[in-house]
Amino acid sequence: MIPLLMRDLPVPLRLVLTQVLVYRILIGHPKQPEIEKDLAKRKAGFRGELALRNFVKQLPQEKYVIFHDLQLEYNGFHFQIDTLLISRNGILIIEAKNIAGTLIFDNQFNQLIRVKPDGTEEIFEDPRVQAERLRILLGRLLAKYGMNFLPIDQLVFFSSTKTFLKSNTNDPNAFKKVCKSRDIFKKIETFENTYNQPRVDEETIYKIANFLLSHHTPQKINILKEYGLTRNDIRSGVRCPDCLHIPMVYDRRSWICPICLYTSKDAFIDSIRDYFLLINSSITNAECRSFLHLPTVHTAQKKLHLLKLPYEGEKRGRLYFPLLEWEPQNIMATLENEQKYANFLIKG
Repeated sequence: MIPLLMRDLPVPLRLVLTQVLVYRILIGHPKQPEIEKDLAKRKAGFRGELALRNFVKQLPQEKYVIFHDLQLEYNGFHFQIDTLLISRNGILIIEAKNIAGTLIFDNQFNQLIRVKPDGTEEIFEDPRVQAERLRILLGRLLAKYGMNFLPIDQLVFFSSTKTFLKSNTNDPNAFKKVCKSRDIFKKIETFENTYNQPRVDEETIYKIANFLLSHHTPQKINILKEYGLTRNDIRSGVRCPDCLHIPMVYDRRSWICPICLYTSKDAFIDSIRDYFLLINSSITNAECRSFLHLPTVHTAQKKLHLLKLPYEGEKRGRLYFPLLEWEPQNIMATLENEQKYANFLIKG
């Protein structure tokens, strides 16, 4: 089989939006601790997906068609698969988790209990149940369109080396579809041994892969609504690219940070992008002037024209729209190299 990476791993849109929201929420806002906690969780989750991606890259290239972060819908229900492997023998769903500490699988209540160093407990949904649900939904979607040619199996992957897995029963099958990072190749080998006969030809594999790619449907996210926020909870002004202070001061065609004294003529670009991500999918001259703290409508007009944003309408009624690469489905496009992944994870 010709190796094919149908969809590489992007920085998740929800992570990008949460990061921007942390930058922009009013300092001291009651929701600030919750949002910062969610950001930490989402960064940890992305690290887990990235670790899984790096292991998958080591698989024999001739065997699989590979998807990362595949987002699908079935009967109005949106679901996301961290990594999907498709071979002529079968399909394997891999759900990535990055949770450190002692984790106890509660088989009675289908939950995962994390025991913290201070002895307190944190409850999660059992990821085995999550992975099984993904298997069922993917199977139903493929069957709905007559594409159910291959058996589907699932696996839960724990990326952290600081994870200790336990079960509250002696069930020998408790960890049958669970693995830590060092065991993933062994689990994939088990999958290959279980489904060891080709069931379809290469043409059918690519037919399934193209079907899934065409049905990839990124979820629309209104991050302010999810947290019960409005634009009044968001700090306006240009964000300093160096120390992240908001707002910078506009003076003589440049922005100056009053904290670190960083000076830039184009610092406003990221802040315009922040506006599109958090507040609205279009912006007027007046809104731009207000959000960037610009002195005149003419200055705002110059900045908008400088970006060459697409627009509709004329004069005061003109609406400006984000550049194609700023659209939500593109803002989290695959990063060019591993260092950029790392930089995003430590940024902010």
